[in-house]
Amino acid sequence: RVLPHLDITDLRPDLFERARQLMRGHYPQHPWADLSPSDLLNIAGFVRKDLFDGKVGYTLAAAMMFGTDEIIQSAAPGYKFDALLRRRDTDRYDDRLTVRTNLIDSFDRLMGFLEKHLDDPFYLEGNTSVSLRARIFRELVANIVAHREYTSAAPATIVIYKDRVEFKNPNVPHCRGPIDPAHFTPYPKNPTICKFMIQLGRYE
Repeated sequence: RVLPHLDITDLRPDLFERARQLMRGHYPQHPWADLSPSDLLNIAGFVRKDLFDGKVGYTLAAAMMFGTDEIIQSAAPGYKFDALLRRRDTDRYDDRLTVRTNLIDSFDRLMGFLEKHLDDPFYLEGNTSVSLRARIFRELVANIVAHREYTSAAPATIVIYKDRVEFKNPNVPHCRGPIDPAHFTPYPKNPTICKFMIQLGRYE
């Protein structure tokens, strides 16, 4: 969705630098890592022509990825991620994190909440110890960020219980039915966000 009055000055310069760092960490010679903010927005698909009225502008995805918190709340007032710990108090919570910021920082904050409250037992893969917690929850957090319906007021939630962790994500299911793991085709709900997260090394 094009936001015709969204301007480059509404986006945070430090987030563009953070994105460049993530790109270089994922691929040291990444061709986008030295682009200016406006060039990066163009090549990544955050600039679009509205085919109904002909206006060209930055999209809602640009606001969600790089916008100030005030701009994000104006563009998507219902947007938030809610992370809860419910080990002792299952009706309310033992700890809570509410995230309403840009998607780069949101990913880090949600991962930080999971790392704070979940164990990371020793696991050996071949001769190398790896973090199963990081591997499993990186994928889940990436998916809840990439596939959230950002125009919905329903919160995307992560709830840690004694015996399980539940992720709930408001969106309209593709083909409007339950997912069958035996017959499943990936369907990106936010393709621009998904493609950019791939460049950051945060999505597959």
